[in-house]
Amino acid sequence: MGNHQLNALDMDGRAAYLWAHGDYLTGAIDEQGRSNFYSLHGYFVEVELFDEGDGIMAVIPFTTGVRYERLLSVIDLARIS
Repeated sequence: MGNHQLNALDMDGRAAYLWAHGDYLTGAIDEQGRSNFYSLHGYFVEVELFDEGDGIMAVIPFTTGVRYERLLSVIDLARIS
């Protein structure tokens, strides 16, 4: 499933597909909030979490931009290589 097809699903559908097919990369807690990052079929997905608890605020696929820059700033490349 490509990036645009994933975006066409509702948030629960995106999350279910991600849990079944994605690979966890890292988590981040910083001034931008709490997020988990995954790889999925050649692109990345950010799961934004609410500040309290484990509730999911958004599931957002991406390949470039500010989300990609944030991922690069928090990921431990030695751990995943």
